[in-house]
Parts: sequence; structure tokens; C-alpha cells
Amino acid sequence: MTNKNIHSPSNYLFSKQLNLSDFNFEKPAKNFIKRHLKNHNEDLTNNQLLKFIETTFNYAKISLNTYSNYFSNHLYTQPVLFTILALKIYTKSTYREITQFLQLSDQIIKYLRIKKVPHYTTIQKFFQKLPSGTLRKINQLILSQHDISGEIIALDGSGFTNDYADKYYAIIRAKERKSYVKNHIAIDIKTRLILNYATQRGPRSDTKFAINSIRQTKKYHPHYILADRAYDTEPIRKCINEYTGAFDQIPIKTRAKKGHYRLNSISIFRPKIYSLRSNVEGVFSVIKRLFNGTNRSRTLKLSNKETKLKNLIYNIHRSTQLPKK
Repeated sequence: MTNKNIHSPSNYLFSKQLNLSDFNFEKPAKNFIKRHLKNHNEDLTNNQLLKFIETTFNYAKISLNTYSNYFSNHLYTQPVLFTILALKIYTKSTYREITQFLQLSDQIIKYLRIKKVPHYTTIQKFFQKLPSGTLRKINQLILSQHDISGEIIALDGSGFTNDYADKYYAIIRAKERKSYVKNHIAIDIKTRLILNYATQRGPRSDTKFAINSIRQTKKYHPHYILADRAYDTEPIRKCINEYTGAFDQIPIKTRAKKGHYRLNSISIFRPKIYSLRSNVEGVFSVIKRLFNGTNRSRTLKLSNKETKLKNLIYNIHRSTQLPKK
């Protein structure tokens, strides 16, 4: 049995294939979804949840090899495990909760073509071994399926805290932990899709991420790049203007005394354009409200990856609301 990926976007994203609605999603499972989402203060409908599962599974089948390697246990394919992992994040569940959730839905099990629900530790180990590069690969696939103008791009960063384990140690030391995962993103204002992201232990400067991110956005030929005062440095403005050919829309922290682009910033600043920066703050709000701003992972490495996964889950969720090319 091969572990190669034989799927293509045309086969899975645009074909008349069966979906979960064709399996007559049972009322007991629907009632569980309603109860589950209510308990987590979600505003997602059943149809949105089902569409998310279908979309995630299709993207995973295109992006992932069937199995991690020839000698792996072939009970569950990588696309199946990734879809379950994504559903865990989407419903703000624990590993145990998501497997219990699936056990109540024979129809989802049938749709994923598995005989039984994997043990929660199987999902946990899959996440631990999942390369961050795979998340970027899926994200690039999502972006390729939508018409992204990139005319206006916004940058921002926000902190994602760790779970009760950190709070426990903070209590022992009688002080709060100051470290967290800083999530930096760049979004397309028109679609509100995340174009690129980077995570690191906070607090850290935004400058390094900003320059790397700006370089990655050049291919979209942006006209404006927006950011808040934290990005007010001459190197960032120079990169925007000279590398991408865009106009920077960044308020100055203090009155500029030196730096060609900082001195010129007042004359090119457009308050109406800059007001669109609120969209990137809105993206962070959605991620934290729907998928949790507190990470459950207990190590920094996994917490970084969990934050990246939430960015990807957001883009999958957002892609279900947008028209394809």
C-alpha cells in the first residue's frame, strides 16, 4: 500500500462528491453538537460545523500523504487524524472530549471511512509529530483557492497564554508568568485570510517578524501595508517602501527627528486607509473567541505549534465563508 498523495484540488474541492448531509446526520449527534457548542459559548450552526469537517478533510487529503511512512500503523490515515485534530481545536475540546464526541456520531465515522474512533492518545501523538511545515503547506493551498487582491495588507501581533499548568507554577512562585506565545500575522484586508504567520516566545520585538512578513507579501503587490505604532521603525518602513513598493501606513510613536521614511510618514498617512487595520484585530478576536486564546499544550514548542494550528483552523473556517476562484 502506498503512502503517496494521489489527490488533487480539482478532484476534491470542486467535484460532486458525497458530503455529510448525504449520510443523514442523526438527531442524537445533532443534539450533542448543540449542547457541546452551547457549553463552549459558540455561535456556530450545525451546517457550519459539517462544512468545516468536509473542507478540512478535503484539504488534508490533498496536502498529506496517506500514511506518515511505509512502516507506520495503517489503522488511520493522516488526513483522518488531521481532520479530528482540527475538529478538536474548532470545538475547543480536549483530546478525550473530541473522541467522545465522535463516538456519538456514526455518520462522521462513516464519512471519514474509519471503523472505530482512534484512542485520544493517537490524536495527541499525531499532533506532537506533525511538522509545522505541513501546516504552512495546507495554508498555502487554502490561499491558492481564493482570489486574494493583496492591495491592502495589515500586520499585528497578539499573545496566547498557556493553560492551568503555568498558572499552577505561578501560584507556587507567588507571581504571574510573564512569558507567552506571541502570534504575529499578516492578513489580506479584503478576504481577511491570514497570508503568513510566525510564533515565538513573548515578549519579543515585532521588528524581525515584520520585515520577514513584508518580504513574503511582495508577491501580492500591495499598495498599502498597515501596522500600529509598535512597527514604527525606519527599517520596517524602508522595507515596505523599497522592497514591496507599497506605502506604509504606520502612526509614529514620537515626533520623527531622523529617518527618511519616518520623516515622510506624516505626508503619506491616510487615516481612512489606516482605519482598516481594525480587521487584523478582528481576526485575532475571532481566533481567541472561537478557538481559545489559551493554549492547552504544556511545552513552549507544542504551544507554538498549537498557535500556528489555530491560525490554520481560522483560515479553513474563513475559507468556508468565501467564494472559490
